[in-house]
Amino acid sequence: MLRVTDIDLRLLRIFKSVTDCGGFSAAETTLDMNLSTISTHMSELESRLGVRLCERGRQGFRLTDEGRATYLLVEQLLNSVEDFRAGVGAIHQQIGGELGIGVVDNTLTDPQARISAAILALKQRGGDLHVRLEIKSPSEIEQAVQERRLHVGIVPSYNELPGLRYEPLYTETLTLYCGSGHPLFDAAPDGVELTQLDGLDFVSRGYMRENRELSSTARLNASATVHHMEAVATLILSGAFVGYLPQHYAAQWVASQRMRPVRPDLLSQQAAFSIVTRRDRGQTIAVQAFVDALRGNTANARPAGA
Repeated sequence: MLRVTDIDLRLLRIFKSVTDCGGFSAAETTLDMNLSTISTHMSELESRLGVRLCERGRQGFRLTDEGRATYLLVEQLLNSVEDFRAGVGAIHQQIGGELGIGVVDNTLTDPQARISAAILALKQRGGDLHVRLEIKSPSEIEQAVQERRLHVGIVPSYNELPGLRYEPLYTETLTLYCGSGHPLFDAAPDGVELTQLDGLDFVSRGYMRENRELSSTARLNASATVHHMEAVATLILSGAFVGYLPQHYAAQWVASQRMRPVRPDLLSQQAAFSIVTRRDRGQTIAVQAFVDALRGNTANARPAGA
């Protein structure tokens, strides 16, 4: 029978990361290892377990049946290890274990988000806490929370998924923008007639509802679809597209006269952000302290010894 050592746990974590990333090459950045080192570790794990975990070659990466079964066991084992670390911390009223956080891109400029301040509050409390912060799309964050790969997410909530808990956090204002050189730029923000929007090229974020809502106001040509805010800004700045951006994010280009809002009095929209956790997963001290800090509850997120 296999006796699980610290070395085995490290190999199992490497196997999980490779599987989550979809292959050896894709996992190089995540693991901070080169391809040959990853391959050596995977071969060592297969030797330890006595099974072939995956096929790798010209046809790509694929788990074997034994690999899929092992992956499920690895998830259970690593979750138990993290729960144990968090539980030991709870006994001593210390923050411990790992805290996996998922956020959407470019929230840093939003003072309402408080993510940096919340992380600082946790670190000031001390303890053996490992923070893992991932930037993903809302659907990726929700899926990761569902699959216990993340403990908590901060997402714009539109269609709440079963099994997840959504707690309202703050509301973000999005406005339609055009870039310098665009036909609407000189008349923006208030001198644009809604009929002038008809047929203009519009860039939408794949996970946002803005293009559906806007279609009832103007007949824009949704000629580009992206999934990251920076991509929206890039296309707007080209002068060829209009698109929605959060006001806090667009402010830097508005100040330099490279962007202007388009009829913010009529076309601005609200996006409600929520804290997302699993309903069936008890909140660790780290998760609860992080959520308290996000809400500005400094009493529960105070530094150790305060």
